[in-house]
Amino acid sequence: MSRAAGGAAGGAGKVATLSVFMEGTANPMDTITTQIALFDRLCVGTVLPVDGSGQSQANAPGHYKVSFEGCGVTLPVQGTLFATGLREQCAVIKSYVDSFISAGVFVKINFVGLSRGGIGGCYLAQELSDYSRDKVVLNMLLFDPVPGNLVWMARIDLLGLMNANRSMDVSSCKVLDRVVVLYPHEPLPDIAFHAPVLPTFPEGCQVDQDVILGCHQGALWLHSRADTCLAFARIRDFLIGCGSQLDRAKNVAPNLDVSEQTLANMLEGELRQTMPTTRCAHSKQSGVEIVRHSRGTYLNRSHEALLARLGNAPRGEDEARPKYMLDFA
Repeated sequence: MSRAAGGAAGGAGKVATLSVFMEGTANPMDTITTQIALFDRLCVGTVLPVDGSGQSQANAPGHYKVSFEGCGVTLPVQGTLFATGLREQCAVIKSYVDSFISAGVFVKINFVGLSRGGIGGCYLAQELSDYSRDKVVLNMLLFDPVPGNLVWMARIDLLGLMNANRSMDVSSCKVLDRVVVLYPHEPLPDIAFHAPVLPTFPEGCQVDQDVILGCHQGALWLHSRADTCLAFARIRDFLIGCGSQLDRAKNVAPNLDVSEQTLANMLEGELRQTMPTTRCAHSKQSGVEIVRHSRGTYLNRSHEALLARLGNAPRGEDEARPKYMLDFA
C-alpha cells in the first residue's frame, strides 16, 4: 500500500480528491492555451471557485477541482515580474483543505502546475508542512518550474528573497507522497529569465525527475509532436495514477492521446537525432545543468519506463554513450 493509500484508509473511507491546476504566468484558464487548461477541461469534479468562496461545498467525499490562471493574468505587472499572487492562490487551496478536514474528510490533492504555476506547487507544499498524513496527502506534477530569476542573481541573494531560493526547499512537507518534475531540455536566452528550479524534497516521498523534449511551455502546445505527446502522456498518467478522474471521451485534442506504441516510435525517432543542448538551472548544488547529449541508450527515463511497460527487454549498457540522451549533468 502506498503512503497515500494508507493515509486515505486512516480517513475511514471518506476521501475527497482535489485536483488543482495552475497555469503558466501569462496563460488564461478559460481559453485552452496549453495542456494545463486542457487537462482542467478533461478532469471530472465539482468546480471550486478560485476566490475561496466555495468552502460550503468542500465538506463531503468526492471529486473536486480548482484551476488558477497565470499569476500574470490576475496581476499583470506584479504577477509577471515577481510571481505575486501564487501564495494567495495557495491560501485558497489551503482553505478548502481545512474545510474538508473540519468535515471529517481525508483530502488527497493532485496538483499540476506549469512554469510559475509549478513554483506555486512548491509554495503549496510549504504551506502544508504542518499538516499530518492522516488528514491530507499531496501529489505534485511540476512542469518546468521557473521562478523568474537569473541563476547568478539567485546565487547572491543572501537573504533568500527571490522566488528561486524561496521555492527551493520543500523538504519539511510531511504530506508529500508522489512528485513528478519534468524539465524540457531546450534552452531559452538568459534574458528570458527561464532557468528552472530543482527543489529539495523530503526523504520518503516518491520523486520522479526527468528531462523531456521541447522548450518550456512549447512542449505543452496542442499540436501532435513527440514532445507534446510525451508531455500529455506524463500528465495523463500522473493524474489517473493518483486517482483523479479524466473524461477522455470529450475528444479535446485527441491527436495528443496516442497509444504507447505510437509514442515509443516517436521517441525512437528523436533518439536518432543529434542535437546537443545545455540549459542552466537553479539548484542547491551549483553547476547542475539540463542537457541533451549527442546520443544515448534511451532518450530519457520516460522512454526507458515506456519500453519496459511494452515488454521490451532492457538495453545493454554502452560505455561509449550515456544511458540517457536527455539528462542532468
